[in-house]
Amino acid sequence: MSALSARTLGAVATAAFVITSVATAGIAGSATAASQSRTMTVAVAEPISAVVPASTRGIEAGVGTWQHFAKVNHAGSRSYYVYTPPGLAPGATVPLVVVLHGCRQSASLALGSGVNALADRKGFVVVYPEQSISDNPRRCWNWFDVRDQVRGFGEPAEIAAITEQVLSRPGGPKLDRSRVYIMGMSAGGAMAGILAATYPDLYAAVGIHSALEYAAAQSVVAAYVAMRYGGPDPHLQGLLAYSVMGLRVRVVPAIVFQGGADQTVWPVNGDQVVRQWLVTSRLASGDLAGLSFARPQARFEARAPGGLAYSVRTWKDKAARPVVQYWTVPGLAHAWSGGAFAGSFTDPRGPNATEAMYDFFLQSTR
Repeated sequence: MSALSARTLGAVATAAFVITSVATAGIAGSATAASQSRTMTVAVAEPISAVVPASTRGIEAGVGTWQHFAKVNHAGSRSYYVYTPPGLAPGATVPLVVVLHGCRQSASLALGSGVNALADRKGFVVVYPEQSISDNPRRCWNWFDVRDQVRGFGEPAEIAAITEQVLSRPGGPKLDRSRVYIMGMSAGGAMAGILAATYPDLYAAVGIHSALEYAAAQSVVAAYVAMRYGGPDPHLQGLLAYSVMGLRVRVVPAIVFQGGADQTVWPVNGDQVVRQWLVTSRLASGDLAGLSFARPQARFEARAPGGLAYSVRTWKDKAARPVVQYWTVPGLAHAWSGGAFAGSFTDPRGPNATEAMYDFFLQSTR
């Protein structure tokens, strides 16, 4: 066993990010079956539970309503939740934010991230797709499977279909198709990056927290290596992300959070995510040749009320609009920055990632 593989297997024992144990034979078999079912066409979105106050479900101390649906196809269904805040102005169009949880999480990410509470204050609707145990025993999104890295197949197609169903559902608030955003942490952050590249015609901007660059791995073993040592050359991955946009190519602004003390998705990955999106944005715009990782247009450092120091770098287009923003928090481990103690994988000491991402999103429309 090489030194690299020894370190990789050591990381496997504690990683909460990919999907499984070291025994991958069964994983490969189940992944094949799952990929066949995930290509099925969506039939209908069926309500699972009645509309209830979110607080009564124990999800979040929000005061809006929490609805549970299933996206049904010929092979089964995928669960998702929709949170609607109270007091939305009649007839007003509001943004939609899609939130993807990490491994060993579910829609309960709402509890730790505070997205619902922010929706109450800012007035937007939130949708939480859920990974199924049948597709992944630890409920991780399969970001490392090549079948789940392209448009029209697998989990990207299912999440996009859920987004479209929420946008098209009758009744409820009117949703603004030009202000649809996607964000996620860890496995959810990696999948959010995949959705931003493969569905730029659907998502106006993306938030990526503690995750990896586009298509950073194509197998379970490669995923563990990438989590520790980084993925392929981000310049090449930037080219790849640009290529999968196809005729729908456009600049998708990206905001990235990375903890400097993260030993699940190590800090090298945050740099790679930013470098990848800088390359993708240069190619998508055709006139951003000046974007350079070493030369952000703005930079500042501060300390969060909870005590953790952080720095923010921003790269802008010629109209001074942010294209990529990078928040680094040296004291943050593998946790949602500024999240609530009540949630899993959160650290209230850091800057509020939820507020930062939404503020960034509002500067972008599709």
